[in-house]
Amino acid sequence: MLRGTYARARVVVVRGTVARTLMWIGAVGALAGLLIPSLTGLGRGMSVGAALFVAGLAAGLLQRRRWFAARAAAATKAAFAVTLEPPQETRQRLARGHALWLLVGIGVTAALGVLAGPAAALGVLGYGLGVQLSVLLLARWEHREEKLLWARTDDGRLFGRRAAVGEFVTTGPAAGKVKAVVHG
Repeated sequence: MLRGTYARARVVVVRGTVARTLMWIGAVGALAGLLIPSLTGLGRGMSVGAALFVAGLAAGLLQRRRWFAARAAAATKAAFAVTLEPPQETRQRLARGHALWLLVGIGVTAALGVLAGPAAALGVLGYGLGVQLSVLLLARWEHREEKLLWARTDDGRLFGRRAAVGEFVTTGPAAGKVKAVVHG
């Protein structure tokens, strides 16, 4: 049990931010693969890319669904000492912390676009879309249960090692409208 004040970020916001980042990486890489002639040709790159898109979509949708469902079921009510991070601040914190990875991802998928057409980038795009669909299902669960799921902000990515992620807590739906604290 944690003591003292600590911050929590919404699980849906964190995973949604990661999913949108993956979709941007995939979209930019696929566009580069379509615009720049590749070594394998556009036809083969598109057919392999379509298969990778479907495989990535399925993987993103199904990855850790049971783990998140078990975490949601085991979540306890948030303590009074919890500080809730507004969604916009969560997005900005994640964007600042992972800007380099975004640039590296775009560079790698664009380079792979030169080699294999849009195939690899379409796989990344499909995976990001699958994660986004998983986020929408988690948001539907929150709406149905009238609870919001929160994870510790220092847990980092929710895609990291599962053992490194702390317990989830829940709040009522009104907590989702938390506003940023004005720093003077």
